[in-house]
Amino acid sequence: MFLWFIFLAANKTRGHIRRRKPVGHLEDKLNEFEQLVQTAMCQTNKWTAPAQTISKQQFLLMLILRNNRRMTLSELAEELYLSPSATTIAVNRLVRDGHIQRTRDEADRRVVWVQLTEKAEELVNQLRARRRSILLGMFSNLSDEEIDQFLVITSKMLSHLKDPD
Repeated sequence: MFLWFIFLAANKTRGHIRRRKPVGHLEDKLNEFEQLVQTAMCQTNKWTAPAQTISKQQFLLMLILRNNRRMTLSELAEELYLSPSATTIAVNRLVRDGHIQRTRDEADRRVVWVQLTEKAEELVNQLRARRRSILLGMFSNLSDEEIDQFLVITSKMLSHLKDPD
């Protein structure tokens, strides 16, 4: 999911990059980076392979809910950078499949909370373990120093990421 986010962000912010080197050089590097991200995105299809009914987006939604315990649809939409209507559609599918339950707030019946079911908690835990295994494999051929460099560079890239809208 991280690489998918970087790929989308890189495409969104292409015209908003602070240039230090000649444009051609950065364009070549950006193209190379996009290819690497695209390859990684294709490989991450393995992350949800045992659960063919769960897409990467559904996994991300469920992961966010797992980390927050329960949320309103508006909070979830904001966290996912989706419209409320798109979030409602995604949640409806997960409710239908028994992964999410809706409950009304006791104090304010207009507020609807969503949270994972036990079935979904187990699925998310299985998929997280699978994802961690794949990521550990990706890091296994890197030295500790290279991993540290990767994390520093990635953090630096994300800290300068601005929404162009």
